[in-house]
Amino acid sequence: MNGIKGVLRNHLRERPFDFFVALTLFLVGFTVIIDDHWPEKDVDNSIIQVIVIIISIYLMAASIMIMSSLSCNRKKRPVLSLMGEMYGWMMVSFASIAIILTYLGSMIGGVPQSWWGFSIMMFIWCGMFISSGVRYLDLLQVYRSLKK
Repeated sequence: MNGIKGVLRNHLRERPFDFFVALTLFLVGFTVIIDDHWPEKDVDNSIIQVIVIIISIYLMAASIMIMSSLSCNRKKRPVLSLMGEMYGWMMVSFASIAIILTYLGSMIGGVPQSWWGFSIMMFIWCGMFISSGVRYLDLLQVYRSLKK
């Protein structure tokens, strides 16, 4: 029980929403891999399916990096705490760009089945790109201020 209290005493209590977002992104990446009815798997092109799985694994790795940096003791492991979260959000930002480009590529290849669904997914991933990029830049400024 002391381990859970230690995790809650550290970063996790200060930023529970960051942990929740990272956990949600991990679950999204995991769902893409195991779900047979994910929209990108209906495409006949097997190269796109492989690209989507690679992006999902990349997103899961970034999420694990963020969750581990948020749950570590930042006084004992300050480098993991700051750098893990900073690079994790950068990786999420790049994964979001890759997902946006995949959706745009699928739109060029054919008309989406549902414009509402397509628009909502593009809005969500554009928002994830912007928010994770802003979080990365914020942590980069913290890192640069510590370096001085």
